[in-house]
Amino acid sequence: EALDGFIIAVTTGGSIIYVSDSITPLLGHLPCDVLDQNLLNFLPEQEHSEIYKMLSSCMLMTDSASSDYLKTDNELEFYCHLLRGSLNPKEFPTYEYIKFVGNFRSYSNVPNSTCNGFDETVPRAYRTSPGKQICFVATVRLATPQFLKEMCIVEEPLEEFTSRHSLEWKFLFLDHRAPPIIGYLPFEVLGTSGYDYYHIDDLELLARCHEHL
Repeated sequence: EALDGFIIAVTTGGSIIYVSDSITPLLGHLPCDVLDQNLLNFLPEQEHSEIYKMLSSCMLMTDSASSDYLKTDNELEFYCHLLRGSLNPKEFPTYEYIKFVGNFRSYSNVPNSTCNGFDETVPRAYRTSPGKQICFVATVRLATPQFLKEMCIVEEPLEEFTSRHSLEWKFLFLDHRAPPIIGYLPFEVLGTSGYDYYHIDDLELLARCHEHL
């Protein structure tokens, strides 16, 4: 993310289920305006079919989200154009040439996705099968990096992040700095117990601290 990029998670049907805050300085979109939208809404029409085929390719290679395919090297890399955000709806749309690099992951809480109005754009063979719980998690960067940046006087620490927990120590919040450090996206840990992720040697100390809350 530090290199002109952001993290995005998309179902095989194209629905955006997570996007990091760094999409805003890069493309001008607020995360809340992008979530639950279809990725194809932000692409030129001529790229819809090809991108949807690539996102759906995982569904053609496996009959189950828990198959060996998801445990192997299933990296997907592609280029496309993404719409820049604009405060003026009448403004002519501007697109940035973008590079996606990521892989497919199984996830038990991905909503059943549809083509979101793009049923006629893509062949039936590439449409997502109901109940398939798979998403594509990728780092998105400009194909041509922006080298000119404003200097930031106060730098955020690179090895810390903020999380909030319930009294049962379940995750309620995880900020955008966490994924590069712990390897989990917020939607993957929310509602799960923090004890599931700690090293066994640390559990006793953490339990004592938890008791004092």
